[in-house]
Amino acid sequence: MVTVSIKQLVEAIEEADVFRLPDMSAGTDYIYNNLYSRILCDGELRLSKINWDRFELDDIDTMRELYSNTLKDNERKADSIANTLRGITPRATAAAFV
Repeated sequence: MVTVSIKQLVEAIEEADVFRLPDMSAGTDYIYNNLYSRILCDGELRLSKINWDRFELDDIDTMRELYSNTLKDNERKADSIANTLRGITPRATAAAFV
């Protein structure tokens, strides 16, 4: 029987170098955390909520390169791991209480 600690699994995935993002400028970090991530999670982004002074055109180019090089690859890897985990058959176990 295979026992998997979900906490340890998530920690191992988070610490894996393949999922680590490169260092970003403050502007690229703002785009990633406040725009890109919000669109991915909520699917909604209001233009009136964007602080246009927090980033420059170069930051947008950097984000585009980051997405095409790193984020897209990591998304595929994360999907592969998620599909593998979904395929694991759950096993019933008896818990002993003291």
